[in-house]
Amino acid sequence: MHTPVVLIAFRRPDVTKRNLDVLRQVRPERLFIVADGPRPGRPDEAEQCAAVRALFDDIDWPVKVERKLAERNLGLEANVELGLDWVFSQVDRAIVLEDDCIPDPSFFRYADELLERYADDKRIWQIGGDTHLVPQEMFGGHSYGFSTWASVWGWATWADRWHDHRSEFDRDHAGAEDRVDEVPRTAPARRTKVAVPHPDALVTEAARRHFTFVSTEEDGDRYGWDHHWWVTIMSRQGLSIMPCVNLVEHDGYGEGATHTRAAKDPEPARSLDFPLSHPPVVELNRAIEGELELVLLRTDGRLSRLARRLIRPLWMRAMVRRFIEIPVVWRVVRRLVNK
Repeated sequence: MHTPVVLIAFRRPDVTKRNLDVLRQVRPERLFIVADGPRPGRPDEAEQCAAVRALFDDIDWPVKVERKLAERNLGLEANVELGLDWVFSQVDRAIVLEDDCIPDPSFFRYADELLERYADDKRIWQIGGDTHLVPQEMFGGHSYGFSTWASVWGWATWADRWHDHRSEFDRDHAGAEDRVDEVPRTAPARRTKVAVPHPDALVTEAARRHFTFVSTEEDGDRYGWDHHWWVTIMSRQGLSIMPCVNLVEHDGYGEGATHTRAAKDPEPARSLDFPLSHPPVVELNRAIEGELELVLLRTDGRLSRLARRLIRPLWMRAMVRRFIEIPVVWRVVRRLVNK
């Protein structure tokens, strides 16, 4: 496979090994490793990070491996943003996987074909691999559909889109290695210009409120790098691509995760049929977008963030999630969110 692959890793050798096992099947010719270092005062993390890096020494197919290995912990935001800056200073496109995003082998062909097909169509910013359980019937029999935002649990993009985003949200993470406990010593990031979502980019009022808040929040570190990437796309009325079946299993739930710490069974990755059936026009699929907005608000809206602060035990969060996902309860939540 000619398209470069980026693997972002930290301290989980088990999921990293699963990812490398899939990569061994598709055999990319160029592999970028972006690995964060252990946090200060955590000898267990030093051992885990060393175990992850040892896996890279066992890569055994013909491939050019390039490594960006942090000596000290940068934190998730700095590791991802600086890592992708480094990658896209060398290549014009890439497929990006975090260690716990385990793809089906067909994900790579799907991403590779669409990276080529839409390389010169600047309306398209991202190719996603995780569907977040959007029903397949919403895709109208096509292999993929167009949404505004898409999951970064297995995704792909082009260097020009990434650089365009970073010129607008250009936090440099200066001092990221100077950690005190959990907090890196960095000044809050701010956008170089206001990037309020375009009125036609989103379909629910709740999502418009959420992403407008993200885009105007003075503390740019309050939300993650992915939210800011999506805000840039929304402000340009850009589009992302979502597959009709889930192509990437997110195996990052539980105690070892940075954000998704509550226990949850991952949605398994499935294989996509080829040749791809392309949508006849490049335009927002409002049904798909509406479903995705509801998923995001349920997991990362202001109410869900408040709930995570108030409900600390993971078992209790799992109970609340199971209650919300009861069909009748979820229908009520959907009506409230759409208001």
